[in-house]
Amino acid sequence: MITLIKESDQLKMPWKNRQGTTAQILISPKGASLDKLDFDYRLSSAPIKTAGPFSKFPGYQRILLPVSGAGFVLNGHPYATFEAAHFSGDDETHCELLKKEVTDLGLIYHPERVSANVRVLNVPFPLTLTLEADKTYLCHLLSGELTVAGQAVAINETLVVNGEQSIRFECQKKTTLAFFTLQAR
Repeated sequence: MITLIKESDQLKMPWKNRQGTTAQILISPKGASLDKLDFDYRLSSAPIKTAGPFSKFPGYQRILLPVSGAGFVLNGHPYATFEAAHFSGDDETHCELLKKEVTDLGLIYHPERVSANVRVLNVPFPLTLTLEADKTYLCHLLSGELTVAGQAVAINETLVVNGEQSIRFECQKKTTLAFFTLQAR
């Protein structure tokens, strides 16, 4: 099954620490809550406008991908655009911007329930990927043009792919995707 989450379907909300705002793209399972910390995973995107601390998510792991701007420094380690930062939600995490505002794409997941990773895919031509039906894939369009199963995907929209053997990306020019792979434990 392939489900499209449009940008207009994303839930705008304050950060847990109230220092900014985020667009919650997806939280699983349905009905789970950021406040209750009862979710398996959550995908969101947010602008980071100034240096400061990140919200803590005890018991969770985080993957943070700068998708626009020059990148950031987390606890002294620099991350360029499209370079994934992996860190514990238990940690005190401080962010400095390399230049100006950065937009991030972040996955927070419970490591006892889900394993997760991300790759940035630059797709210069139509491509079919072989998938594993027991995994969930989150495909977030960062740039370019993309059609999947006859459905156009706009920039900042996300495909949720479950139970599929393969996926065909149709594109006319260079397309960039954040491609998350999740597996239930």
